[in-house]
Amino acid sequence: MYQGASEGIGWSQATILNSDLPPRAQREPVLQEMALSLVINGAPYAVMMITPLDQDDFVRGFLWGEGVLQDLNEIIAWEWVRGEGGDAAYLQLAAGAAERVARKRRCVVGASACGLCGTPCFEELVAFSSLCDERVVPAGLIHERMDHMVCHQVLNRDTGTAHAAILASATETLVREDIGRHNAVDKVIGAALARGWRRGDATFLGVSSRLSFEIALKALGFAVPVVAAISGVSSLAVQTAERHGLSLIGYARDRRMTVYAHPERLALMPAAKDGA
Repeated sequence: MYQGASEGIGWSQATILNSDLPPRAQREPVLQEMALSLVINGAPYAVMMITPLDQDDFVRGFLWGEGVLQDLNEIIAWEWVRGEGGDAAYLQLAAGAAERVARKRRCVVGASACGLCGTPCFEELVAFSSLCDERVVPAGLIHERMDHMVCHQVLNRDTGTAHAAILASATETLVREDIGRHNAVDKVIGAALARGWRRGDATFLGVSSRLSFEIALKALGFAVPVVAAISGVSSLAVQTAERHGLSLIGYARDRRMTVYAHPERLALMPAAKDGA
């Protein structure tokens, strides 16, 4: 039976099976997952499954990635309604954002692993301008930031279930976790927006998962020139990155990486010295 939780982690009774030992009952940490309903200007917009931590960051980042928000000042009012089965965020948005909502409104519930669930049509998915960013990011710095993300995966360290995303600017680094990889990206972008970051301020986005089209799109939406994943990338993510000026990296771990698009933005790591 699931028992009380705090800070995104709950506890569940479990039975440990080991061929060399008798069965053992014990409490195990589990990552929380709950429904979050977004109601915009009085009408339901989407229901997403998230980890109930940093929910304000998620809402900001999710609506930014959707192309609904272009400025936080477009949020006129915001109210939370908490419930046992899930939470609901009621937002009143300015006229321009409300018009974008009408074009983007989702049709079904989105799972925690879903980035585009319920999107009415595939047209206009890439609603953001291509990047013309000449900043160069040292490859070694990318590894440092990915290591930083792993070290700050508090929920995952306790449960082994959480994804993480890291967002870095020239002066600040942010990490957020969630049961959903897209949600983690939304949360870290939302956290940046809450701190006053503008589109184009971030230089790097890293994720602890595979890198699919939806995550590439979120990076493009916040004008992040370099995005990397610990795991692999999808073909549509590569196509999107190539077409829209995004440097796309997979398998950024163990001091190596595979660059699938726009390697010119990366400064190569110095070659190892003989005998090193």
